[in-house]
Amino acid sequence: MPRIRLDNLFGDPFALASVSISLLAWLIAFVSAIISSIRDSFPPIYWWNLVYMFLCIVGIAYVMATATTHIYSTAVVGYVSAGFAFTTFAADGLLKKQSGSNEAAGAGFILLSIVNVVWIFYFGSSPQSRSRHYIDSFAMHKEQPSYLNPSQMSNHYNNRPDTTVSTQPPQMYTSAQLNGFETSSPYGAPPGPSGASGIGNSQVNLAGTSSNGEAPNEVSPPTEYPYKAKAIYAYEANPDDANEISFTKNEILEVSDVSGRWWQAKKATGETGIAPSNYLILL
Repeated sequence: MPRIRLDNLFGDPFALASVSISLLAWLIAFVSAIISSIRDSFPPIYWWNLVYMFLCIVGIAYVMATATTHIYSTAVVGYVSAGFAFTTFAADGLLKKQSGSNEAAGAGFILLSIVNVVWIFYFGSSPQSRSRHYIDSFAMHKEQPSYLNPSQMSNHYNNRPDTTVSTQPPQMYTSAQLNGFETSSPYGAPPGPSGASGIGNSQVNLAGTSSNGEAPNEVSPPTEYPYKAKAIYAYEANPDDANEISFTKNEILEVSDVSGRWWQAKKATGETGIAPSNYLILL
């Protein structure tokens, strides 16, 4: 589950301003609705509009605080679009009533409608769009993958899968350690260069692999890649990690598992490795 970081919210002027204005507009509409219910007649259906918009504001604040905009942007656009219809409908109905409290509630709904339009434009825009990059450039802690180097991304995504290459360094043997194995063959290999070579290879094989030539702890790569993903940013693999793969922007990759932060991917050239999930979008 993504962690909530208030720095992502308070360090982003757009997130802070939009959420603050929406909360202020909601409070205006809510307080005015209470006053209207006491003095005049406030339509009950508009209470649902207030509840719905409050849930939308809380949800958007959560998405921005957890930096998961790239994951939930489609859902946010859908919910906010419905909220825009609710707020405009409520504003139209309340402004027709000759009452100060109803008109104040209508003003709050109008302000909510304006914020909804801004949210639809922001969350509905592609991450590669200039407007989206311009807005995100003012954020202090917003994750911008295209501006990060590979080492920063590797350190940030520290929960990637463990593999044999990255966790187990190869065992090295010196001639002194292998001395004496020339005549200890269980197969009765004759002494000499050929026998020594066979026994040396057998000993190294026993130390690092099983009898059938497979490493006992090695994670075999997947054979099926049921998903396809498109790279929304270019990525350069970390030269210190042989498991990562490089890819270019808009390149199509085949993916075997999409459950973690790092996905096992396969390029069109047949090269396989792991790739950061926030660089990819499923097709």
